[in-house]
Amino acid sequence: MLGIKRKTSAVPSLEGIPFTEVAGNPPKKPLTVFALSTCGFCRRALAFLDDNGFAYSYVHMDKLPKEQQDTIRNFVKAKYRVSISFPFLCLGDDDFLTGFIKPSWVKELVDE
Repeated sequence: MLGIKRKTSAVPSLEGIPFTEVAGNPPKKPLTVFALSTCGFCRRALAFLDDNGFAYSYVHMDKLPKEQQDTIRNFVKAKYRVSISFPFLCLGDDDFLTGFIKPSWVKELVDE
């Protein structure tokens, strides 16, 4: 029996995206946050990471040129097979969290 070949889109590179690096205790998986500067949930998510002493990187997408915003949207869609919503937390290479629901973030990051 032959399988159906599905098109797999290449994951765009995030090289050149001006991430801000925040020093802290290294988590088990690298943490990357895509946020909006005007988003209250995003501010709470970043404060949560700070309060818990995590090292992470983040970028405020609304402060980027449209081309870089599109690169990030395409990266998320290709890698995680979802549309981006904010905040979007990449947990290493395979996992992610969307939105800031504190119990979910505690479960994934603190209760390990």
